[in-house]
Amino acid sequence: MWFEPAQFPDEIPHIVFNLGFEKPPGGEIGSPYHVLNDHTYCCQLDPSICSDHGPPVNETANKCYNWHKKRIGTRSDDAKRLGIPLLISEFGACTDDAYCHREIDQVAEVSDQELASWSYWEFKHFHDLTTSTGDKSGGFYNEDNSLRVKKVKALSRTYVKAA
Repeated sequence: MWFEPAQFPDEIPHIVFNLGFEKPPGGEIGSPYHVLNDHTYCCQLDPSICSDHGPPVNETANKCYNWHKKRIGTRSDDAKRLGIPLLISEFGACTDDAYCHREIDQVAEVSDQELASWSYWEFKHFHDLTTSTGDKSGGFYNEDNSLRVKKVKALSRTYVKAA
């Protein structure tokens, strides 16, 4: 069973609450059948960060990094307490600019520090009504189907195949 915390109002006003579960829902501590899932986006701090490519990259770098540390760190603590894996299944949802590259690097770096798994949202555009990129795709491809090379390079990282 994959489960996740409520996305709202968990991050308002910039507080990340620990999960209220004492054990995984429907399971026991250390269950091999459960995964804690979460999302992290810097625009959870302030929607203007993600509007029209956001503010200049350096202006929000520390603020965004600290947010990801807080959000992923809290979820990592929750997963450890429950004895289950943590997966960050949504982050980025951006195009191919410097802001996007920074967001990907920060989330992947913090996930690595916490030994959390991650997967990028989204691979290709498919009428996603939930994305912060509006009518633009947050995926790997531009509207002309050319590859977003900077984004793919940012997502290409060393990973553990088995442990």
